[in-house]
Amino acid sequence: MFYLWIIFLIFIDLFTKFIAKNDLQVQKNLVGDFLYLKYVENIWIAFSIPLTGIALKVLTIILIWVIFWYYLTEEKKNNSKLIDISFIFVLAWALWNGYERVFHSKVIDFIWVKYFSVFNFADIFISVWVCLYILSLILLNKKNYEPKW
Repeated sequence: MFYLWIIFLIFIDLFTKFIAKNDLQVQKNLVGDFLYLKYVENIWIAFSIPLTGIALKVLTIILIWVIFWYYLTEEKKNNSKLIDISFIFVLAWALWNGYERVFHSKVIDFIWVKYFSVFNFADIFISVWVCLYILSLILLNKKNYEPKW
C-alpha cells in the first residue's frame, strides 16, 4: 500500500501539471494579484535558488537516495503509521520533482504567491511531510517519555 499511495500522489501532481500546461498559459487570479495560477517552467531549485546543470541532477539523485535510505533504515522500524504517511508525501515529492529535474532539467510550477514563490502540488507534499513528521516525532517522544521524579 505504501508504494501505491506514492504513485497516487505522483499522479495527482502529474495531472495538475498537465492541466497547468494546457489551461494556465494566461494568469488566473484566485485572490486578487496575491495568489494566482500561471504555468511556468522552473529551472531553479527551491525558492528560485539558481542551481542548475549536472550538479543539480547529481544532488537530486543523492537526495532521493538519502530519503529512501533514511526511511528504510531509521523510520520504518518505528512502526508508526504517521511516520509512514509522512514519508509517502516526501517520497512522492522527491521522486516526481526528481524525475522532472533529471530528465527535463526543469519542474512545472503553477501556483504563485506574490512576494514569495511559485510552486506545485509536489511542493505542497513536502510541506505536509514536514508537518506530519514533526507531529509524529512529538507523539513518539511523548509516548516514550517517562518523568524522572
